[in-house]
Amino acid sequence: MTEDYIKFSQRKIKKSYRSVIGHFPSIKNGKSIIYESLLERACYLSLEFDDSVFVYYEQPQIEIDFRNRHLTYSLDCYIQRGKESGLKDTIVEVKYSNELEKNKEYFEEKFAATKVFTKENDLEFDVFTELSYSKVYIENLDFLYRYKENPIEHKYEKEILDVLKDTTTLAAFDLVQKITSNPKEYAIVSNNIWSLVSNGKLKSDLFTNELTMKSLVELSNG
Repeated sequence: MTEDYIKFSQRKIKKSYRSVIGHFPSIKNGKSIIYESLLERACYLSLEFDDSVFVYYEQPQIEIDFRNRHLTYSLDCYIQRGKESGLKDTIVEVKYSNELEKNKEYFEEKFAATKVFTKENDLEFDVFTELSYSKVYIENLDFLYRYKENPIEHKYEKEILDVLKDTTTLAAFDLVQKITSNPKEYAIVSNNIWSLVSNGKLKSDLFTNELTMKSLVELSNG
């Protein structure tokens, strides 16, 4: 449940040259949510893989004092953190970095006013840009999210985990080879591997290179 000092209204789509309007199937929210740009979608995608995030909401509205005016400020996201994370709930503005730079003074003043609000209400404020995460990281999350969206039967989960207990780290391709020599089972084992990465039982480097069958995987608690 959100606090009463944060309001939510029906989203009004503002079209611009960067508008890429669509619906993002949020698992954490249990429903599809609207995004107005690929950057917003990237933000939502990153939250789905953030274990500290319990749930998040679109377009929170707060009241701030800005340039001698009291106004309603609509941001892009309100994040509720799990209590066990020890982190504060966060309101987020999603903006491309060149837009922030183009209107630098305006946004510096507006964000300063926003931080007054967050300090008074024991919240955090964050700005999400295309520089927040690398392109390859977001693309890897996009790849893994299909396994979150469409859970599969983990036919080979035990075998995969047992092999990695003994060998610690393996390329995904080599891991498949240790489990089956049947070409018909190759895709099934491969999908099991990436599904286990998506749900956190296995880990791989998501930041450096695109995930492929050459990528190294290991136990998350290894």
